[in-house]
Amino acid sequence: MNHYPKYIAHCEETHKQSLKSQLRADEYYMILIGPEGDFSVKEIEIALRHNFIPITLGETRLRTETAAVAACHSVAFINE
Repeated sequence: MNHYPKYIAHCEETHKQSLKSQLRADEYYMILIGPEGDFSVKEIEIALRHNFIPITLGETRLRTETAAVAACHSVAFINE
């Protein structure tokens, strides 16, 4: 089984790492991006129990489709 960093991007006011501070070149990542309106508290708790690391994509709140593109671009940028 592959082991790679797993992240959840959500909007709850909790301690979160910056995605850009977590990324390393030549790594695979799993990044969960929530639906419109964000993940429920229960969904976040389940992800945390499964070792997902809470992250932020920055100071601005992004639409779901924009957040997914921003996360993918961040990984691609690190790997250039």
